[in-house]
Amino acid sequence: MIRIVFYVALLATATAIAVWLANNPGEVMVLWRGWRVDTSVGILLGLMTASVLVILGIAKLIAIIRGSVDVFATARKDRRAQQGLTALGHGFAAVHAGQAVLARKYAKDSAALLGDSAATQLLRAQAAAANDDGARLRTEAIHLLEKPETELAALRALSARASKEGDIVGALNYAKRALARKDAPQWAMELVLDVQIANGRWGDALSALDSKIGRDHFGTANHQKLKAELLTRLAEEALGHGDAAAAENHAHKALDAGGGERAIIAHARSLMLQTKTKKAVTEIEKAWGSAPSAALLRTYLAAIPNESALEQARRVENLVSVNSDDTESRLALAEVSLKAQLWDQARNRLAPLLGEDVSKNVQARAAVIMAELETAEHKDTAAGASWLKRAIDRTEARGPETKSPRTVGDLIAMIP
Repeated sequence: MIRIVFYVALLATATAIAVWLANNPGEVMVLWRGWRVDTSVGILLGLMTASVLVILGIAKLIAIIRGSVDVFATARKDRRAQQGLTALGHGFAAVHAGQAVLARKYAKDSAALLGDSAATQLLRAQAAAANDDGARLRTEAIHLLEKPETELAALRALSARASKEGDIVGALNYAKRALARKDAPQWAMELVLDVQIANGRWGDALSALDSKIGRDHFGTANHQKLKAELLTRLAEEALGHGDAAAAENHAHKALDAGGGERAIIAHARSLMLQTKTKKAVTEIEKAWGSAPSAALLRTYLAAIPNESALEQARRVENLVSVNSDDTESRLALAEVSLKAQLWDQARNRLAPLLGEDVSKNVQARAAVIMAELETAEHKDTAAGASWLKRAIDRTEARGPETKSPRTVGDLIAMIP
């Protein structure tokens, strides 16, 4: 309504002006470069108004054309961005699918459409890794390392590449750089541990494990298990080098962390090397009460190397008294009784282990001792051979040979 009133008022005003000019035409003379134009004021004003309207029309047309160009450019830019994002997504999918050639193609396409952005650089780096192109990967990673947001991704790719190429020092350096950040990632911790464990650097692995991120990553239970295992391996390594004091220190810490049989044996052996035989014997006797084993028996017998067979038998009889009916206790006493020529005692200890209700491996171990017993006591080689055949028949297939751990996962799997 207001707009109609405005237009009516404007039209009335224009009409009034036109009538007034018609009643008062006046005269206008224009001289320009020898030209003379005579006209009225109304015509001059009309020409001027028409000129203004033409100029405004041209300006409007130019604005419309420019707007159309901008709209077209924006639409084209949006279309390229959409195509670039699609190529980017397909590229990352190809990387994860293991389609190396396709990943490289999409990386090139996305870079052409989106320019040299962090996302396209990351895709190019991952595509280079998928194509096993170490040189290209390092080139792309240089740009990613310059930005805090993409630094960790570059470090992970570089450390993985260094590990693949056997560059242990390089892999460690990249992972340690990642660990130095406040937002240190778990992969860096695992990679550091994997490299240290694969190379038998138990001390370095322990230092990494005891860091805050190590404790947070593995949780209390697994952290303690790993710590005990690494300390046990340090103790065994020290024993191999003849460093009894260091072995005792590591083994003691391993036991505090919940270490098992191997930690006990390492501690006992370290004590024996320092002529602390009584303490070593006491420790094994204490351990035998809860977890007897053949390995503990060997360590126990080695504590006093020059004693007679009869003295050994008496000492082992004392050792197994806390659980004399345990399978390992029976086998242990039978073994030393055989050496001491206590034939009846050896037979009595073995008898319950030869029945079919006993596991085959235990039957096999008992049968081996019986073979030695028949041969030693009665010189009956035929009976001995029969027992050996029985032992072979009942020996269960062993599992795959234990290999040195290559990763922290391997190490955890090897812990009893």
